[in-house]
Amino acid sequence: MNLRSLGLYGVLLIGVVVLAACSAPATQEPVAPAPTDVPVVATQAPAPAAKSPVPPTAVSKPATPAATTTAAKPALTCPPATPLAANAPVGARVNGQGISLDLYNRQLAQAQAAMVQNGGVDLKSAQGQEALKSLKQQVLDQMIDDVVVSQQAEREGIKVTNDQLNAQLADMIQLSGGVDKLNEYLTKNQLSLADLCSQIRSHMLGEAMLNRVTAALPTNVPQVHARHILIATAQQAQAVRQQLTQGKDFAELAKQYSVDEATKVNGGDLGWFPKGVMDPQFETVAFQLRASETSQVVQTQFGYHIIKVEEKQDSRPLPPELIQNARQQAFLAWLQAVRETLKIERLVTP
Repeated sequence: MNLRSLGLYGVLLIGVVVLAACSAPATQEPVAPAPTDVPVVATQAPAPAAKSPVPPTAVSKPATPAATTTAAKPALTCPPATPLAANAPVGARVNGQGISLDLYNRQLAQAQAAMVQNGGVDLKSAQGQEALKSLKQQVLDQMIDDVVVSQQAEREGIKVTNDQLNAQLADMIQLSGGVDKLNEYLTKNQLSLADLCSQIRSHMLGEAMLNRVTAALPTNVPQVHARHILIATAQQAQAVRQQLTQGKDFAELAKQYSVDEATKVNGGDLGWFPKGVMDPQFETVAFQLRASETSQVVQTQFGYHIIKVEEKQDSRPLPPELIQNARQQAFLAWLQAVRETLKIERLVTP
């Protein structure tokens, strides 16, 4: 049992091929470097890498050098971005900007293949059909969110220069083991060089917007250090609570009675936590208690709890994983608010 909320901060998973290399920030006008420590996460469930209607671009190899000379391979650079043709079929529009239907279909096919291969989903089953319906929605939503973020970045004066883009491409070539290895990856995944560069650009814009939106988030917040005893029934929980009133040790009773296997061995110790990570009913009571105070029986979706607050602090540093968590939550809230101000047309149905 895990009391901690499962709400994920999924902001902008732009594509699996850019996760390692894209750490440089986008450029704002006037140029002002953005922080570079923002992770890439998903707005919905992770979506596959976006692919362009253009067939995979073959990267030419240099001519064989003469025996007495050493020739370096020519630098690989991103081609100019090509706008969607005016008459191209679209799967969605964001404020009039079309999203390629061909791109959607190919991205969906890639995601579907991954779902079958990695998840063992039988698409002929009722469960498989439901999973496919959900996947179609996730893929389209991801593509829409990419456009939303790109449009907002443009409004904020954030852009990716060609030099920044090509620098990231060079990093990817090095990380992948060279031009030939990168070419193999692109061909295997039916991606063009233009597709890859588009993903890198989207990643960098998303990273810059994530930094912009979350710049003012606090890293020191009120926290409590608490223990709990989780009981399956209200009657037994009341009986354990009665033992506490008679002076029994909380930690020992947690070891004896708690059904939370993850914490009972430590006397029900949950450690320090801020608001927003525990079950809401549990959290409300925990933050209302004073230090050394024990609650009445509290019911949540997990069962019946008795909570004891060991310590409280009005300002305590968040651990790195919770800072990342908070940033992602804030970005999701911002993204949702922005979506509600835009005209979004979904032209394909799940």
